[in-house]
Amino acid sequence: MNIRIVTLLWLAAAVSWAEVANGAEIETADDVPPQELPREVPGEQTAEPEPEAEGSDQCDQEPTDESLPEEVQSGVFKYSCVAVRWFDSLFGSSHDFREEELYGRVSLGSSWSQYEGFDPSMRFRLRTDLPNVSSRLNAFIGRVDEEDYIRGTETRQDSAFRRGINDGEQPEWLFGLGYKGRKPGEDGWDYSIGVRLRFPPQPYVKAGYVKSWAVGETHDLRYRQTVFWRYDKGYGTTTAFDSARELSDDNILRWELIGTLADYTDGVDWWAANTWYHRLKANRGISLRTFARGRTKGEVSLTEFGFELSFRRQLNREWLFLNAGPTLTWPRYFEAEKRQPSWGFAVLLEMDFGYYLN
Repeated sequence: MNIRIVTLLWLAAAVSWAEVANGAEIETADDVPPQELPREVPGEQTAEPEPEAEGSDQCDQEPTDESLPEEVQSGVFKYSCVAVRWFDSLFGSSHDFREEELYGRVSLGSSWSQYEGFDPSMRFRLRTDLPNVSSRLNAFIGRVDEEDYIRGTETRQDSAFRRGINDGEQPEWLFGLGYKGRKPGEDGWDYSIGVRLRFPPQPYVKAGYVKSWAVGETHDLRYRQTVFWRYDKGYGTTTAFDSARELSDDNILRWELIGTLADYTDGVDWWAANTWYHRLKANRGISLRTFARGRTKGEVSLTEFGFELSFRRQLNREWLFLNAGPTLTWPRYFEAEKRQPSWGFAVLLEMDFGYYLN
């Protein structure tokens, strides 16, 4: 993902924002359910994609709209689709590559705080089936926070400010193959192996178990256990609980509790958060997250706590989103430090591509 794509994506967002300012209508349903406000982790589908029209080649299709946002989204999908289809063809041609199974997200953002300064970010996620490799395998390609992705400590809410327990590493390119142990939305096990795409390559293995419960019509609870191994660091395990409760048609509360223990950590790294989501209109909403994180045997057991207020809206496209808002935290990583308030601001632009499902 080079600087040209990054620049084009921000230009596409600017064009969409200008259309919004000029009163253009958003091409989406008028009544989006409140569950759509907290976007789920990319890759967790809840329904099967629509079948591809017979005889069509979705990888090579041109956008039906020639405006800049559509051209950028179509370009990202086309290059991703062609590359994955070529890789799959190396293992034979007995099965057609199903372009409708490819979907992903590009996220561009930046955060600034008095304590940490300026922190730009670019993240990319792509998931797809590989029918000629195996009907039971799918592939993941992404530029993500390596530690949080492998350990399973990513939070449920996308953010340019805090994305998980470990927030100090630069994102890395990863490639992984996953075994389809369960269907999307079902309970059960998932297994995956992968490698970091830079020298020296570092392999990893992880397995995850998910169990969900419906506690009444408006309340659900999810448990997730992840066991992982990293070539350079050893073994570890992560336990995560999250619960969502619908308070009304326009309000949802979500709680998260994550803890991870590994060979290379001194004690348990932990994260606790409560997020309130409120829908303002069908295409926009706000969220307020209160969080705390730390390490049980660290130099400072409570390393940070604070608040993140975020405004989210669609930018005149059902696949283009903007999140922005202020932050206020009280960080302290060393005993010699004095805990002081740190004001900040975060902005995140997200573009879905492929056969995404809202």
